[in-house]
This record gives sequence, C-alpha cells and structure tokens, in this order.
Amino acid sequence: MDRLKALEIFKTVADKRSFAKAAEALNLSNPSVSRTVRELETMLGVRLMQRTTRRVALTSAGQDVLDRPRGL
Repeated sequence: MDRLKALEIFKTVADKRSFAKAAEALNLSNPSVSRTVRELETMLGVRLMQRTTRRVALTSAGQDVLDRPRGL
C-alpha cells in the first residue's frame, strides 16, 4: 500500500465526512476508498474513524493522524 496515497484518501474522507463523497472527489470506487482506510487502520493498529450507517467521525487517534502532517 502506498502510504502517502492512503493518507490522502483518509484525509479526503475526513474532510468530506463521507466515504462516498471522498470516492467521488478522488475518482475512485467506494469499496477501494473503504478498503484503503481499513488497511491504513490495520497498518497503524488503531481505529481512525467511527462509522455508522449515517455518518463518519474521526476518533481521537484519527484526529492525531490528521494533525501530524500539519505540524511538518
């Protein structure tokens, strides 16, 4: 997995608060966006997003991952 691409996808999902909207913005399929975020969570060993049928929210670990590149 390309980590930078995975982080870009994760950031887009977080910004759009939707896997479907992120997939549309990135011109990717919904399953590939979901799979990439799931693989990133597995690689990092933490849950980045809390998913429900109606919304997506960042966990505290997800917010930390999102904030790190901003500090660079």
